[in-house]
Parts: sequence; structure tokens; C-alpha cells
Amino acid sequence: MSAAGLYESIPNVSPSNPTVFANAVSKVWASLYTRRAVLSRRAAGVPQIEASMAVLIQEMLSPDLSFVLHTVSPTKQDNNCVEAEIASGLGETLASGTRGTPWRLSSGKFDGQVQTLAFANLSEELLVRGAGPADGEVIRLIVDYSKKPLTVDSTFRRQLGQRLCAVGFFLERKFGCPQDVEGCLVGKDIFIVQTRPQPL
Repeated sequence: MSAAGLYESIPNVSPSNPTVFANAVSKVWASLYTRRAVLSRRAAGVPQIEASMAVLIQEMLSPDLSFVLHTVSPTKQDNNCVEAEIASGLGETLASGTRGTPWRLSSGKFDGQVQTLAFANLSEELLVRGAGPADGEVIRLIVDYSKKPLTVDSTFRRQLGQRLCAVGFFLERKFGCPQDVEGCLVGKDIFIVQTRPQPL
């Protein structure tokens, strides 16, 4: 059971402020017992007494784009394609189930063919505040897709699709099974923040 997006994620928290840091960890732990989490575990047949949580703390990146990769295409049920869902800014837009559609790209593992399955129409992007306290707050901006290379530049879209496919395929081979991968693009660099077995 991946529980992707089921529990609380709190971006942009400073570890140097003990009060803010402790409150953020407490909120994440408390999300183990939200109504949604309890009902999801019940539906999956997981006894509530067995529910437990560890809190993962990672360095905060300020991404241009965030993505989720499925190394077996969930729309085509194709082992030869990696499918990417991509959003502007922080990955919380994808993980939280925000209404709207992310960019969706399908990329062939062996032929390099990239197909655009959907253009994004999510209304907001979340960004890390450039100055001020890191207190769990982010900036919400309206997305102007006419200025996003992923929308207007087919070469950029194809090259990004191929790069993400190569990363997904590498992780699939490394871990020996299809992967559900989360990551981001900061400038030209791709960062992987987590990977886990893809539920099929």
C-alpha cells in the first residue's frame, strides 16, 4: 500500500527554529489518524492497531517543475513506456490531488518516442518563498502557461520526456520492479526525492 498523498507533507520548514520544526513534525504524525487515512487503511484491510509512521525530513529544493513517474504506463498498461505527470513549482500540487490536469508525457524506453498525453491546466503553482522565515508557508501563484517551455516548446518537451524516461528506466532496473518515482527539475538538474514499487 503506497498511501501516496494520504498523509500530511509540510514544505519549507526551518530546522533551526525548534518550535516551528516540532509543530511541523507533530502535524505530520497526527495525519496518521485523519478520517481519510483511517478509512483508506480500513478499505485496504490494514488493522488500525498496526498503523505506524516515520517522518522523513529532506532538504528543501525550489523546483521549476515537479514530477511523478510511473515506469509502467498506467494509461496504456505498457511495460515499454514511462509515463510522467508534471506540474510547475512544488510537487505538493501533484501529491495533494489539486483539481486540474498536469502535463502528461509518455516516453518509450527503447525507441525514445515521446507522446504528449495532456497539457497542464492546474490553476496554481506553489513556490518556496525567496526571503523571510521558513515556517511551512509557500507562495501560491496563478500559472501563465503561455510562458512555460513545457507548453510552448516541443523540443524542450521531447527532451525532458526522454530524460525522465531514462531516469525512470534506470530506477526500475536498479530496484528490479516497476517504480513510482517522485522528483523535480531545478534548472537543468533532475532530483529524485523518492521511489517505491509501483502498484500495478
